[in-house]
This record gives sequence, structure tokens and C-alpha cells, in this order.
Amino acid sequence: MRMKLPALVISLLLLNAALPEAQGEDHLQTLQGEWTVAAAEQRGQPFDAIIGGVLTITEDRFALRTAAGNEFEGQLRIDATQSPGHLDFLHDDGLVWEAIYVAQADFFRLNYVEVDADSPRPTMFATTADTPGTVIVLQR
Repeated sequence: MRMKLPALVISLLLLNAALPEAQGEDHLQTLQGEWTVAAAEQRGQPFDAIIGGVLTITEDRFALRTAAGNEFEGQLRIDATQSPGHLDFLHDDGLVWEAIYVAQADFFRLNYVEVDADSPRPTMFATTADTPGTVIVLQR
């Protein structure tokens, strides 16, 4: 019996270590597909100029076509162990956006900043005149 207990403890530790990755994969699966910007806020004000933009997520890649016609592509990195979840947009051209997010089957909300020394990752889904983030609500 003594030999079985250490094996059980090791098995449980390995299982727990694998859970965050599995959670990230589950969250990434929820995000798959095409999302349309339904509402946005920047600096505490409505940001209607981006409404109608389309974000498409395929596996761990994203393609964003803005309402103005600009296009961005890159890789997504998710940390679902955080609350709210962390989502990084790693653009193919080197640009990085750090976001927090919540997502359900047909609803996806995020607040993101373009990474620089003065713009830490947002911590809530709201902006003020003094915050650099952009809150976006997307729907399928």
C-alpha cells in the first residue's frame, strides 16, 4: 500500500499540471469561428468606428478585418487560469495586444491594449478618459 500512495500523489500532481493547458484549449475552442464587432468603447466613450469589423479565429490563429478595411493576422495565446482570462494577440508583424476576455457560445468581450511600457494589461471591462484600453463586444 505504501508504494501505491506515492504513485497516486504523483499521478494527481501530473493531472493538475495538465489542467490549465486543457482549460486553455477549451477556451480556444469556444472562440473558434467568425465574430463581428457589435459595440466598442475607448477612453470612456463609444467607439463606433470599429463596429462591423470581423475577427476570425481558426485554431490558434486570428485574422482581423477592421470596419475601415485594415487587415491583421497572427497567433493567439490564452491563459485561462487567470480571472478574467488573458488573451494575447501576437501579430505576424511583431505588434502585440494584451487583453482580458470572457466568452460564451455567441458572446465575446475583451479589453485590450497595444503593449508598451506605459500600457499594462487591462484588469476590468471598462475604460475611462485616462485608460489606454479598448473594450470590444463581439457576437457571432
